[in-house]
Amino acid sequence: MPLALAVTACGTGHEEEVEATAADFYAALADRDGAAACALLAPATRSELEQSSGKPCPRAVLEEKVPKAGDPDTVQVFGTEGQVTFDRETTFLGDFPQGWRVVAAGCTPREPRPYDCVLSGG
Repeated sequence: MPLALAVTACGTGHEEEVEATAADFYAALADRDGAAACALLAPATRSELEQSSGKPCPRAVLEEKVPKAGDPDTVQVFGTEGQVTFDRETTFLGDFPQGWRVVAAGCTPREPRPYDCVLSGG
């Protein structure tokens, strides 16, 4: 059964860009293309990954346990922030001068914090 894409009423017209960036990020991970995945990370997220792992981003990102994502359930954009929710996780994106970038990935709701993310900018 295909998943339907739901877009919120407060959309800004950037939903397709946000969805495409998230899809490209997960495709790069699936293809084991660390350089392509890193190119789609927000600067702070990339920096945090390199610092916490002690490895260059292209190698470190492939070692993270980011869950595989299927088709998105919802795509929401609020100004310069985007959120793509998949079956098992949520990905957060930000609008940067170079385009939409992944700020956090592999995020699941956790109490008392709103989300616990496998990959984030700190």
